[in-house]
Order: sequence, then C-alpha cells, then structure tokens
Amino acid sequence: MSRPPSEAARAAAAAGEAHVPPRRAGRPRAARASLRLLGWLAPLLLLAVIVWSVADTFRAAKPAPRAAADAAAPGFPRSVPLADGTTLELAAPPRRIVPASSGLADLVCALAVPERIAALPAQVRDYSGLRDPGNPYLARPQFESYAAEPLLAFRPDLVITDRWSSVETTARLQEAGVVVLVMDGPEKLADVRTSLALLARVLGAEDAGRTALEGLQERVKALAASSPRRAGRTAVAYSNGGTGGWIAGAGTANDEWITLAGLHDAAAAAGRKGHERCSYEELLALDPDVIVVPGLLAGGKVGGTARLLASEPALQSLRALRTGSVVVLESWLYDTVSQHIVTAAERLAAAVDALPAPAR
Repeated sequence: MSRPPSEAARAAAAAGEAHVPPRRAGRPRAARASLRLLGWLAPLLLLAVIVWSVADTFRAAKPAPRAAADAAAPGFPRSVPLADGTTLELAAPPRRIVPASSGLADLVCALAVPERIAALPAQVRDYSGLRDPGNPYLARPQFESYAAEPLLAFRPDLVITDRWSSVETTARLQEAGVVVLVMDGPEKLADVRTSLALLARVLGAEDAGRTALEGLQERVKALAASSPRRAGRTAVAYSNGGTGGWIAGAGTANDEWITLAGLHDAAAAAGRKGHERCSYEELLALDPDVIVVPGLLAGGKVGGTARLLASEPALQSLRALRTGSVVVLESWLYDTVSQHIVTAAERLAAAVDALPAPAR
C-alpha cells in the first residue's frame, strides 16, 4: 500500500496542478553520496573495534609468555605424577603462581620468592603465617574470592587450589589455558610433608623443598624431646561462637598439633572424628586438663570462646577452668592447614609448660 499524499500534494491537486516535490537545499549530490557511504562504513568500523577489544581481552587472559631461558630450565618440561593417577604437564617453571587459599599460600610461599607470586587470596592478611606487617608477600596483588575472571586478570601460569574450591572456576581456568593443580588440604604432618614435596617438584624448587622439610623435621624433634614435661595431660580443641560449641576430633589439624605438643586429645580418644558439635554436657564429660580455644587478639585480649568459658556457670566445674588451663591460640593458628601445624604445636607446648603442674 502506498503512503497517503502529503498536505502539499493534496492542495496542488485541488488547484489542478501537478505536484512536484521541492528540492532540498544544502549539500550537493556528491556530498550526499559521501555521507551515505560513511553511513555504511560507520557500523563496520564499530564492529572492527569491538572484535579487536574482545581479542585483546582474550590475549590478556592467557598465561604470561615465557622467557626463552625458561624453555631451557633444567628438568623442564616435566610430567609430575599426582595422587589421583593423573599427571601435571609443565613446559617450564611457573613464574606467575596463584595459590587459592591461605593454607596453600603458606606452603607455596615457603618455596617461591615473592616475585613468582602473581596474586594471593586476601585472607592471607588474617589467616596465614604471612600476616605480619612488612612481610614482602603481602605486597603482592590480592583477590577476594576464587572466581575465574579476577584470577585470569593476573595472567597466571599456575593456579593451586584444593578440592573444596569451586569446580566451575577450576574448569573455566583450564578452558582458558591455565594449568591448575588441585590438592588435598593437609590435616596431618605427613600430609604437609607430602604437599611440600609435590609443590617443590611442580615449582622446580627442589632445594627450597628440602630446606623446608628439614626445618620442619628439626622442629618436630625438638617438640618430641620436650614432650615428657607434658606427658599424661589431656586436651581438647573447642570453639563456640555463641551458637553452640564445636570440638575437633581425630583426623583434624587440631588433633595433630595437640599430639605433636605431647598431649593426649581427649576428643579423639572418646571416638570423636572431624569437627563435631559439642554440647556443654559432652564437654563436661570429657573434662580435659587443657582446653585450647581460638581468639587471641591484639594486646593479649581473648575472643568470644574464652570469655564464654569464663562466664558460663554450667561449665565452672571443668578441670581446665578450675586450674586456669585454658590456652588461647591466635585464630589463624587454631585453623591452620599448612606447615604451621608445627607452629601451633610449639605455641601450645610453650603455653602448657607455663601452666601449674596438674594435681593427680
């Protein structure tokens, strides 16, 4: 259907005149043709800019390019066997490493200099052995969560994560060409040793790995030599944030540092496994010589669990409360899953040695 005639056309027809549309004043015909050409070219130019931008973003997400010297690094390329039967293929020593948790950061940073760390989780500021002000590792970039886009922005060539982390993020990183090592979080000293040995092999840091393992062994020997002073004492690791108590039993890092300190874990001895709920009645039944809690704050102040134990009337018959044998560890040490299991054992041993001898 044709468009209806304009008002000018209708008026001209009524006057018996043929309607001739007026010519537009302004640009000549050649200029108008140029404008039409530009009208076609502008979308094409915009599309080219978008394609270039996407390609540049993709290039930025790829792992950092290698120096030629890396390709000739001794022992590389290498295939590292993993516990699940697979192998990790490494063309060269990783130079832009991203550990995904504070425990893994402790392990990795014991083996790699700060310049090899592309980024660290922000939790290292509060929950790692790197937390002291002035530590050079804290100057490295940090991220808040284990998500693909923020991590890819650091252009990592190796991401080290654990089996608790998002499998979707791990898959996305691998799709982007990043090598990802998925590890089990260490709960026992044997796990720590295995993790350090594996990471030393992956990072090409065998010398640093041997030094770290030898240092741990010497510290464990010192703990064992001093353990007779603490022989026979029982302990539990207990926490209560105000919504109910939790106790750490067999198979936990807490159980490991209690044992390394030369104490007997009353929760593990009672058959408790992992981290379990613990009522006041259950804690009273265990009645350990020493209760270890998290929450040592700046200035020697204590956190909520220690204050609750001190103020709860129903718990005042506990032996540890009657003898002043509540040991407060810094929260990061209480929760550590790294080589600092030994550090926690050393702090606990020193604190117990300072307590009065138990009356039997």
